[in-house]
Amino acid sequence: MATSQKQLKIDITSDNICPWCYVGKRRLEKALSQIDKSNVNVSISWYPYELDHGLPQDGSLLKMDRYKQKFGEARVKQMVPQMTETGKQEGINFSFGGKIGSTFDSHRLLHYVKQQENGEKKQNDLINILFRAYFEDEQDLSDHQVLTKAAEQIGFNGNDIKQFLQSDQYKKEVQHEINQSQQQGISGVPHFRINDKIELSGAQDPQQFIQAFRKAGVNV
Repeated sequence: MATSQKQLKIDITSDNICPWCYVGKRRLEKALSQIDKSNVNVSISWYPYELDHGLPQDGSLLKMDRYKQKFGEARVKQMVPQMTETGKQEGINFSFGGKIGSTFDSHRLLHYVKQQENGEKKQNDLINILFRAYFEDEQDLSDHQVLTKAAEQIGFNGNDIKQFLQSDQYKKEVQHEINQSQQQGISGVPHFRINDKIELSGAQDPQQFIQAFRKAGVNV
């Protein structure tokens, strides 16, 4: 008689301009690569968070200018080389040029993608594209052209995506999810909830994820 598969459900709260969320995703993937997928059914869902709610919709701010406004020039001088080195270890080529704007519409697009057929995989694929666009290719995630091209890369029709982004669809749902995260006490990202039991904050090392999987009842 076949052994039933164990379930590994991972809910990730993240912002698409959060460097540690990109690093955390890579480290989670390293941990998941150690799992025997024939015995474990892995399910990953992404939920929105806004690290910088006051960002403009039009991406009119330079990324480095905003970092200096928020953290101060001295701290930014420390952060950039540290982040660059951390990224290299995870195969990420962090670049700090380009503009920064509101991430709300990028979260709406991720919500839209999740509702489609095979939505979980498509959402995960789109997260990869958005992270790379912002952190490595210096693209602005408040720009609807950037978002449309990202969706086209995973098979969506560009005109459909443009129409969606110009509409109000899923604005209430995404705002509700952002509010819900705050009500649950999530005050920083990335935040990982595993099998609705174990919570981890920050870009943990792969071994920490493995330990969390075991605590959640999945032996690896």
